[in-house]
Amino acid sequence: MASRIISFDILRGWAILGNLVIHTFMLVSQVEGIAESTPELLDTSGYIMMGLVVVFGHWRGLFLLISACVHMLIMNMKLRRGIKREVILVQELFKGLLLWLWAMFFYVFLAQWQLSKEWVETGTSSIEWQNIYHADQFANIAWAIMISAVLFYFLTSNEKTKKPLVMSIVFAIVGCLFIFPAPATYEAANIFWGVDLHSGQSLTKIGDKGWWDYILRMLGNQFLATESPLMPHFGYSATGSILGIYLSQEKKPKKEKFLVWGYGLAGASIVFGVIWLFGVEKIPSDPFQLVIFHAHPTWFVFVTIGMLMFVVIGLLHGHEYNEGVNWERRLKWSRFSRRVGFLSLSVYSFASLQAVLRVILHYIFPNQGFRTLWGLNTGMTFLLIGIEISVWFGIMWLWEKWNFNLSLEWLFALILKRPSQRKLKDKPKLFGDFLDVKGRVVNVTPEHWVEKTTEISANKIEE
Repeated sequence: MASRIISFDILRGWAILGNLVIHTFMLVSQVEGIAESTPELLDTSGYIMMGLVVVFGHWRGLFLLISACVHMLIMNMKLRRGIKREVILVQELFKGLLLWLWAMFFYVFLAQWQLSKEWVETGTSSIEWQNIYHADQFANIAWAIMISAVLFYFLTSNEKTKKPLVMSIVFAIVGCLFIFPAPATYEAANIFWGVDLHSGQSLTKIGDKGWWDYILRMLGNQFLATESPLMPHFGYSATGSILGIYLSQEKKPKKEKFLVWGYGLAGASIVFGVIWLFGVEKIPSDPFQLVIFHAHPTWFVFVTIGMLMFVVIGLLHGHEYNEGVNWERRLKWSRFSRRVGFLSLSVYSFASLQAVLRVILHYIFPNQGFRTLWGLNTGMTFLLIGIEISVWFGIMWLWEKWNFNLSLEWLFALILKRPSQRKLKDKPKLFGDFLDVKGRVVNVTPEHWVEKTTEISANKIEE
């Protein structure tokens, strides 16, 4: 059985489920339509839904943070197993590149806002190749893997730079270099390209400057595009890497120290974000300008990092740092979210399943707006979301019985891990439990970072 940090398994599942909810809401909800076209008509409930569901509930930062933390854990585990730094660097760069290539394919063919959206609304679809330049969570994670791998390679070159505090300071500085210069860099790029890179028209202008523009925008869009640019979104990944640095130490941080620093820094991040909003960025005359962005402003990044850290530290507090947790019950309750977390790449990649559900529900509930952009009232919107989540839970339950074979995780493992398994005498069968689902999802061994004081006391009494 594999040892797992259950809190991260649960959080990754929540993040992906949250993404399903958000994207469906943004495609079908009448409230979203009002917010996009005539925000002045939003009522109080509309502002609440847009704020909680679309903005603070977007789950993007959570998934970036958890992915970066797990990535740091994996790299440190490899290093402790004796794998050379150079090998780790090459492996992680290849992994990041592979994920980025998949991201390009996803943005063109599989994204919920592309072919499937057009098919639902018009019955036809057309390929828009310029969407390979899009930047979203897939691309963010791919680039974060590569950037973090390079930093890890240099920082682990000697014992001084490998110290947790030194590594954390470096990642914090690099994260800030992606956050604070973002507005000025964005303005400079707009002047250079002559187009607002945060507008929907930016992708139509690619190549206007010449053949080299195609290459330059391939990189430029990752840092400055409209949806989820690395500037400033790498800040979430840097935060996750810092958390991973401390949790990947052989001797885990002491409970009291970890919680005090964790909750304290989370609160400080929120306070700093609020101060930055009022003191530097200023509240706009139209309050809705605070909740329509995709590329997060500086104040929002710090407020969100603080909020997410409260969630993450709180869950670690309730699981890995909880002496009295009932693991049998907790593992049973969290089984569905852990399944989704384990298969997060596949679930996110094939989230266009909601398009099929919309067509089916259109014939069950005609004239309700299931095949219309922003066509559903709030009740029907959450009916669709509830059905979508239920269907995915059913798929996960059935797929687990076949060990998630033919999933994207299975394919990536085949590409990334299979070559190193060729010399093994007992190689796992490709269509057996190749992903070790039994050990990593079904019968897991939870990480537990507290001393069992009751057993210690009992031993002292016996002595």
